[in-house]
Amino acid sequence: MNIRVASIIFTMASVVIAGIFLTVALVMGYEQASTVWWSIAAGLVVSLPITWIATNSLLTFSAKQQNR
Repeated sequence: MNIRVASIIFTMASVVIAGIFLTVALVMGYEQASTVWWSIAAGLVVSLPITWIATNSLLTFSAKQQNR
């Protein structure tokens, strides 16, 4: 896995997913600080496998395009 590509994808994915989780927690009425932090932490954890899958897919697609 290319660490440069993975770090860029992780940065984007973690911000988006943590934001989604935070928005869901706030809409559901969980406004305590601990709940907000747990939702952000859960977003970061969930974004790790998404980063891995997206990076591998992007690198595989890129390798196929170079072999044409």
